[in-house]
Amino acid sequence: MDRLKRLYSIPQSIKKAPGTHLVAFGILHEITAIVPLPLVYYYLSANDVKIPFPEQILEEGNKRVGKMMQYLGFETLDPKSQTMLHLATSYAVVKAAMPLRVGLSLLLTPGFARLLQFRR
Repeated sequence: MDRLKRLYSIPQSIKKAPGTHLVAFGILHEITAIVPLPLVYYYLSANDVKIPFPEQILEEGNKRVGKMMQYLGFETLDPKSQTMLHLATSYAVVKAAMPLRVGLSLLLTPGFARLLQFRR
């Protein structure tokens, strides 16, 4: 029964400070998007995960990205490098996890909003 009371108290706290809750949700949502990105990339790179992808397309993509990187003064990519593929896969994994990220952000919003209000 205590859980139900706590659950019903959430809308009341949102009514009292809707702006704080909106900002808290936005911050949490962005954190859950930014933090996993380098973690997934690091996992893919550190474990040398080979993503099945047509070699010809990978080489052409690396060639184009390499030209842009060279123009900007960076080192070019090896034609068989999976770096760009790992970056794209990391982005796709984070986007695919959107329902989990939104759920986690919603779950953590009331507590984070209280923390933001306390800091005022």
